[in-house]
Amino acid sequence: MNLQDSERHWLPWFGPAGKLRMGWACWLNQNRYAQLEEIFTNLSTTRVRLLQQWCDNQWSMLGAIGKSLGTSPQAVDSRQLRELRNKMPDATELLVLDSQGRPVCSSASLPLPHNLDRRAVSAGLQQRFLHGPYVDPRTRELGPSTSSFHDAVTLMFYQPLEAGGCLCARIPNDVLGDLIQREAGHIYHESGDNYIFMAESRFDPQIEPGRALSRSRFEDSTFSHGSNLKDGIPTPWGTVSVREHTEFEIRFTDPATGQLHPGVRETIARGANTFVTYPGYSDYRHIPVIGRGVTFSLTGSPDRWGMMCEADLEEVFRYRSLSYDLMKRFLLVMLWVAGSQALLSWYRVESVIAILAQFAVILPAAWWFWRRGTQRLARRVGRMTEIIRNIAEGEGNLRQRLDTSRLVSDETGELGRWVNSFIDTLDTVVGRLKLASRHALINSEQMLSYNQQASSTAEDVTETISGMLSMIESQLEMVGNASGTAREMKQTLEQVIGAARQRLETVSDGTRQIRDIVENSARSVQQLDLRSQEIVGMVSLITDITAQTNLLALNAAIEAARAGEHGRGFAVVAAEVRALASRTASAAEAISRGITSIRDATLGAVALMEQGVADVDAQLQRADDASDNTAVLQDILENLFQLIGVMDSQNKEHSRQAGEVARTTQALSGVIHTLRYSSNQVKETATRLQQLSDAFQVSSDKVVA
Repeated sequence: MNLQDSERHWLPWFGPAGKLRMGWACWLNQNRYAQLEEIFTNLSTTRVRLLQQWCDNQWSMLGAIGKSLGTSPQAVDSRQLRELRNKMPDATELLVLDSQGRPVCSSASLPLPHNLDRRAVSAGLQQRFLHGPYVDPRTRELGPSTSSFHDAVTLMFYQPLEAGGCLCARIPNDVLGDLIQREAGHIYHESGDNYIFMAESRFDPQIEPGRALSRSRFEDSTFSHGSNLKDGIPTPWGTVSVREHTEFEIRFTDPATGQLHPGVRETIARGANTFVTYPGYSDYRHIPVIGRGVTFSLTGSPDRWGMMCEADLEEVFRYRSLSYDLMKRFLLVMLWVAGSQALLSWYRVESVIAILAQFAVILPAAWWFWRRGTQRLARRVGRMTEIIRNIAEGEGNLRQRLDTSRLVSDETGELGRWVNSFIDTLDTVVGRLKLASRHALINSEQMLSYNQQASSTAEDVTETISGMLSMIESQLEMVGNASGTAREMKQTLEQVIGAARQRLETVSDGTRQIRDIVENSARSVQQLDLRSQEIVGMVSLITDITAQTNLLALNAAIEAARAGEHGRGFAVVAAEVRALASRTASAAEAISRGITSIRDATLGAVALMEQGVADVDAQLQRADDASDNTAVLQDILENLFQLIGVMDSQNKEHSRQAGEVARTTQALSGVIHTLRYSSNQVKETATRLQQLSDAFQVSSDKVVA
């Protein structure tokens, strides 16, 4: 460790942790430096691994729960979440957020929370995100989960869902503290402490390096051997204390300087730091400690944390080897015997009395050596042997621990503390095994129930598919008959359509001939009409000539009357001419009326012929349309026949697929029966496992109960 000069000479000369006593103790134990480094390294490595494994297990369980939810966060209900929360015993609440980060459902009976950190929610909607520790009063209201300690400090796990939104798990931070603060796991029972601090805060820069993130073992009087933080730990530079909990209320600084104490400072700077030699370093209580610090990260957390595994310098180097203690007692016995020999020689005691006196001296010395040395050693070893024998003989009480207050600081005490640590580790493992066996039994019972339901469903499906196969076979027969009938109908319709088409063509030809004849007649009548118009012109000319003749005859008669007798003959001629002109006019008028009648009749005939031609054209068009419709009908029938053929082939394929489904369902039914048998075997195995694990009595039984 990179200690400053003042930090190497900071101990006082006198007192339990003074230079004189600590210098002598460290000199006596200098051969243990490598062992102490290994002890603290293993402690820190084991606890970091526990933290990371615990965190990964939470993510694994949360991911499995997320997959078991429906496709929509809004479809999840509180009852379902409460049942799923049983799979995460460390959690006090499961919470579902929608795609906008709004709470939609909670496993808790409290109203939905609305004070979630928006940045944490935004990060949790994108990927796994571990928020915390942070203070949330809701955690205090929800109560503890698996830890007997409880406050408002919270860890929140955000697991994105495939359907959008995310699933959150609220876990009290004291659960994490319990992983590193198991009491029997402390080798240095009086002063050993493991605590987590902030090394680098990337999510919330307001949390300074060195700020406490976990509960201290000496937060209150539960484990303290003397002062604690809630009562206040006095130092020459003030009292170090907390009001509610260690997290965030303590920054690990040396009270003498106000700066990070050397262990935390060097751990943050170097990533890992071990210091186990004289004179130790000053911690946040200004007490000399030794230990190891490491930095690490948990899955989903953007921050870098640090952890210190420490113990007081005085307790660690209080250790005295058995060889040292026994040799000290042996030397006292030898000095007693030697002194007695010297006194007997000085006073020249007679040989018989001298022998008796030597026995009188040696026997008490031997009794004292046996009483204070070997008997104590045998008794301490016997207690450890008894506990291990009780565990080995099947009583399985892993709550048993050696009384650390009766352990001395030698090899037997060290062995006793390691036995306690081993039993504590075994206690933890068996406790988790019991919890896992209970979950395995519950899951196997659920799996067996689901398998029974699946088996019943598979049987129903098999029956349904069998009925469907029968229906498909009937349908295939009907479609086959319909296909044959359709082929016959197609042939008949082709013959009918062919005959109709021939007759239609014959009628069309005849109709076209009639149209041509009518059209020729119309043209002839039109020619007649033209001739009639010419005649009308001629009659009109005759009428004009008759009118002129009549006028001339009238003038001639007038002139004949003037002439008298001389013009009488001419008057007769004029009268005749007038009479002839009158008859000519009458004939012309009659001719004109006849021609007009002929023209009217001709025009009527032409109109009728034109109407006939139009009707014939319309009939021909309808015949053509009928021919086209017949072609369309034939196309429709062709499509219908093709569709029937496709239906026939598809029904055959459906029948084949249904047969495959039936065979698959039968195979599935066999698999489900096998799986149900395996589930029964798993249940029996889980039951036996639970019976075997229940033979052990572990510390967590109290919490679970």
